[in-house]
Amino acid sequence: MIASVITDTSIFFIASGRPWTLAVDHPAFAVVKARLTEGCDNEEELVRLTDVRAAVDHATEGRAVLSEDGLFLDGEQLPPAWEHKAAAEPSAMRVLIVSPGDRVRVEGDDDAPDGEYTVGDVDNDDTDKRVMVESEDGYLGFVANASIKEIIKD
Repeated sequence: MIASVITDTSIFFIASGRPWTLAVDHPAFAVVKARLTEGCDNEEELVRLTDVRAAVDHATEGRAVLSEDGLFLDGEQLPPAWEHKAAAEPSAMRVLIVSPGDRVRVEGDDDAPDGEYTVGDVDNDDTDKRVMVESEDGYLGFVANASIKEIIKD
């Protein structure tokens, strides 16, 4: 069990050798509070939930780095909109590891039918529809990041 102090407006705990504090307005406040209340002892999970930088690193398998200078993918700075999106929803940064030639499973897109597609291109300027896909049936177009349910790497 991780030592913590939990109030209605803040959480304090020690994990990975350092102290962590969350205010009630932190996006993961309720989740961290619930996990600590349940007796969670997974320090890595709690740090990912608490620290946006750690969550972005985890979601992108280390390819993206969030710093005070911005969000960088493989050393290249992305537009500021990505930095704001990372702060709001770090797990959504997983879409940044999609590259041309990869296969993705798409579900629930407004335009593309559910199924597996080959990635044709990526547009790092578009934070909502970064990935252009093509199907064997002839569909070609950008899909919503949220509709990419699986990245199939060979």
